Amino acid sequence: MHDSMLTGSMRVEEILNGHEDVIQSMISMKSSTFRLLSNLLGGRRLLRPTNHMNVNEQLFIFLAICSQGATNRHVSYLFQHSPETTSRWFFRVLKVICALKDEFIRPPDYTTVQPFIIEHEGKFRPWFDGCIGAIDGTHVPCVPRRENADGWINRKGFHSQNILAACSFDMKFTYMLAGYEGSCHDARMLDEAIAYHGFPIPPPGRSDDVNEDYVLDEGIDDTGPSTGTDQHGSMNQLRERMADAMWERYQSYPWYRAT
Repeated sequence: MHDSMLTGSMRVEEILNGHEDVIQSMISMKSSTFRLLSNLLGGRRLLRPTNHMNVNEQLFIFLAICSQGATNRHVSYLFQHSPETTSRWFFRVLKVICALKDEFIRPPDYTTVQPFIIEHEGKFRPWFDGCIGAIDGTHVPCVPRRENADGWINRKGFHSQNILAACSFDMKFTYMLAGYEGSCHDARMLDEAIAYHGFPIPPPGRSDDVNEDYVLDEGIDDTGPSTGTDQHGSMNQLRERMADAMWERYQSYPWYRAT
């Protein structure tokens, strides 16, 4: 139904030029960041304007769906497009974003001591000079196909994707593996990440700080130091703070609160 005086492109510009809180609530991104990303995709001609939709609108539709969990019907009405058009552009932008993963999710530098470790001389050094980040897993709710839905039920009883992630100490992702069923064992995910999905294995003397759930429950050797117990606890707290920050942001989305 097309009953608005504003076209989709006009609505996007209205939001981009409006209050920052509005755009943050819609796409979880500042307008300045959005423009940088849009210029990047348009400048490289990864996305191209059409007669009915410019690059800003293409990207905004994609981010609105990802950030809010908005339905196709809702977004189609908001931007005055058919559901088929909305769906087509969502998957087109998704393909482009996935193609940029190697530029934005990069393995850490194995040749130097991480700046975070250096800044906390005496607290983390020399125990963590060889530590390059933290690795952990999380479950994100999903809606699987009916024919194989049971395989996506995790041990807490809801459908989810099991996701493996590695972070540097400045809270940037250095590795991400998603798409595994909620019932998938963490040890299997890590094994397959190393064997098939390009998990960056640190050279001898360098390590990721492994979550104790992996160490104790999955039977994986802890590559961390055998000394500095208090420092190891601080590292655990840092990793947990990263996870809490991501989870709190996830729970703040309106679609999550409605479930």
